[in-house]
Amino acid sequence: MAEVVLKDVSKIYPGGVQAVRNANLSIADREFVALVGPSGCGKSTTLRMIAGLEEISSGAITIGGRLVNDVPPKDRDIAMVFQNYALYPHMTVFDNMAFGLKLRGYPKEEIKARVAEAARILDLTALLDRKPKALSGGQRQRVAVGRAIVRKPAAFLLDEPLSNLDAKLRVEMRVELNKLHQRLAATMIYVTHDQVEAMTLANRIVIMDKGDILQVASPLTLYEQPVNKYVAGFIGSPPMNFFAGTLARAGGGGLSFTDGAGITVPVIPELAAKVESFVNKPVTMGLRPEMIREKKPADGWPTAAAVKARIEVTESLGDEKIVYFSTEKNSFVARLDAHLFVATGQQMEVIFNAGKLHLFHNETGANLTV
Repeated sequence: MAEVVLKDVSKIYPGGVQAVRNANLSIADREFVALVGPSGCGKSTTLRMIAGLEEISSGAITIGGRLVNDVPPKDRDIAMVFQNYALYPHMTVFDNMAFGLKLRGYPKEEIKARVAEAARILDLTALLDRKPKALSGGQRQRVAVGRAIVRKPAAFLLDEPLSNLDAKLRVEMRVELNKLHQRLAATMIYVTHDQVEAMTLANRIVIMDKGDILQVASPLTLYEQPVNKYVAGFIGSPPMNFFAGTLARAGGGGLSFTDGAGITVPVIPELAAKVESFVNKPVTMGLRPEMIREKKPADGWPTAAAVKARIEVTESLGDEKIVYFSTEKNSFVARLDAHLFVATGQQMEVIFNAGKLHLFHNETGANLTV
C-alpha cells in the first residue's frame, strides 16, 4: 500500500511566513494526484514535506500507514523527479539510472535488470550508452524519470518535471507520463502551475492558494462545480467570465441576474432556491466561454438570455474562434464557430446558457449555486 495521508500539516518559516496551513489530504494507493496553484501557493513545499526535504511545523504525514514525520528522505520509500533533470554529465544514461542502486549496494545483475526494464518502458534502450549532452530535452527528462523508476518506490513525487520543455515536448511527455502511470500502477503526486497538465494527467486535483487547500476533486467536478470564485477562475482556458451585478426578482416570481446595463440572465428554478436569500443584493455571475455563442433561430439551450455586445478582439485557432466582447459595464470572452465571420468593432447579439451560470458571494467568493 502506498497511501499518502496529510493531517493538519502546516509549514511556518522563520519570520512567521506560513507556506502551508492545516493541510488535510488523503491520496489513495495507485492514485495520480496533482497539486496546482500559482507561484508561492505552497504546492512545492507540500511535496517537499511529503518527501522529507522540508520539516513540518505541525501535523502528521503517513506513507503506507507509517508515520514519517521524523523519517529521513532516503527511508521514506519515495522517489522524486525535479524540474531540473540533475543528470551527471560525465555518466552514461545507464550509469545515471543505476547510480542510486549502486549506492544502496544492489547486486550488479539486479541493477542491470532494473535499468533494462525502465529503459524498455521509457523507450531508452538504444540510448543507454549516450551521455546527457547527446540527448534531447525530452530524452533527458525520461532519463530522470527512469532513475526514479528503477527504485520501485511506494510513491513518485514529481515537481514541475515538464517546465523546461517546449510546448510540443510537454504534450508528448504528458502522454508518456499517463502511459507510465497505467503501466506502473503506482501512486504519483505531481506539482504544476499548469492547469492543463493537471487536468489531463490527474485522477484528482488539489487547488491551492496562499498556503490553503481550496478544493480537492476530479477535473470534471472542478470544472463544473468550483467551490469558489478563485477555483472557477483558475480552471479553464480561457477562464470563466465574471459579471458584476445584482440578483433581482423577475416577472412571475422567478429570479434573474442583472448588471443593470443590458445583461439580464434568468436563474433556473433548481438554482433559485439556493440563492433566494440574496435577492436585491450584489453578487457575481460566472459563465464559461463555451456557454456563450452567436444567436441562432434555434439555439438548443432550454434557458437562454440574449445579450448585445461589441467585439473588441478576435483570435482564430483553426477549429474555433475566441472572441472578446465588451458591454457598458462588463467584458467577456466566448468560444465561437471557426467559420463565423466577425470583425473588431462589430456589434453582435450572443446568447448565454442560463442553465450553466454560477453565482458567487461578493465578499467570500463562495459559489452560491453548488
